[in-house]
Amino acid sequence: IGISSRVTNENGKCEMKKEKRLCFIQPCLTNILKTIKIPKGKTCQPTFQLPTAEKLVFSGCSTTQSYRLTFCGVCLDKRCCIPNKSKMITVQFECPNEGFFKWKMMWITSCVCQRICTAPGDIFSELKVV
Repeated sequence: IGISSRVTNENGKCEMKKEKRLCFIQPCLTNILKTIKIPKGKTCQPTFQLPTAEKLVFSGCSTTQSYRLTFCGVCLDKRCCIPNKSKMITVQFECPNEGFFKWKMMWITSCVCQRICTAPGDIFSELKVV
């Protein structure tokens, strides 16, 4: 699980505000291609889900509910899959001997596979050497 942040002025007073949310684009699986079934005759599977719902773990705390998240998939060619549509949900975490807290989280509804692949968080990834 990661944290994405943005600065926005989408509010009634048009004030600049920093927003943070949890995101989970793809699980860290040792061999993700064994988990994802790419349809015959295709080279990409834009989205996939794990077989069972699981509790999410963040900073040693786990969600009070189990979730069956949609993740961005993989391609056999050089394309990469990134979120295309998402919505915001609120998830509640329980920490051992610490209590509860809530975080907003990006819930992926669809992904798209594209040829231009940039490294997440790398602000210089689109620069070209001249």
